[in-house]
Amino acid sequence: MTSQASKIGINTGILLEAGTNEAEILVFEVGGQTFGVNVAKVKEVLGITRVTSLPEGHPSIEGVVRIRQDVVSLINLGHFLYGDTEEAASHETDCLLLLEFNQRPLAFRVNRVHRIYRVSWKATRPLPNTLGMNAPITSVVLIDGKLVQILDFESIGTEVAGISDETMPGVNRIDAPNIPVVFAEDSRMISEMIQDHLQESGFSNIHGFVDGQAAWEYLEALAEDETVDSILDKVGILITDIEMPRMDGFSLAKNLRMHPVLARIPILIFSSLVSKDNQKKGLQVGVDAQVSKPRYGELVEKARQLIGLSELVEA
Repeated sequence: MTSQASKIGINTGILLEAGTNEAEILVFEVGGQTFGVNVAKVKEVLGITRVTSLPEGHPSIEGVVRIRQDVVSLINLGHFLYGDTEEAASHETDCLLLLEFNQRPLAFRVNRVHRIYRVSWKATRPLPNTLGMNAPITSVVLIDGKLVQILDFESIGTEVAGISDETMPGVNRIDAPNIPVVFAEDSRMISEMIQDHLQESGFSNIHGFVDGQAAWEYLEALAEDETVDSILDKVGILITDIEMPRMDGFSLAKNLRMHPVLARIPILIFSSLVSKDNQKKGLQVGVDAQVSKPRYGELVEKARQLIGLSELVEA
């Protein structure tokens, strides 16, 4: 283990209270730029020892590394972000971030790890939707005078290592006439996947937002509409990620449960951060169910159950 890796203490249970709208961000460098990742996604920070090359695969996969009893794919993050350029070159300070997606570990080579910072999601901003830009970045935040880019590791893992939902078969289509679904998701790729799976399963009235704050403002406006007889006529269910700029999913859920009108809306968490600790936090703020990414089939089935469509005959 390198000296810089050994100085990083990863504790995924630091923030014990739900709805504080805060997170712990691990800041690191790749190619001279500063990036960040939620500590809750990081299992370990390790030194890089022996890498075994593979004959085929995505060009950003260096090979595999052994981490105790596991053999884990190693993704060269510099190569993925910059291609075959000087920015993608390896350094003596390189170390390994071990992350986990849907119980599948993936390792990422980075050039230098700095430290962990506690930040408020209010301080983060979604990446501007600039025409032609498709960067794997969900948001940006200013930390210690530096602009830190929060990487969309789920999208990177899907593109490079083929992370997919292999736990459930496809979901048959059910006619869901005009049942409105609201979802909040900061990853562009996952947002598109959620929309596609909902539409394929029979939902047509879908409203997606890039963060919890945008979803909250939309829901608040609906609650103030005096022409609405029941809020459930306008929102059949809320699906939300946990980690999002401006307002996280737990804070969004807490706001709903404290609201005299919006409190009736079923809330479903869809996140790569689903864990025993976060299950407890979800209960604290009144979440009805949680599904781990990228289990889209389970997401659709659980949404049906919460709305009351599970007893309908599938077509």
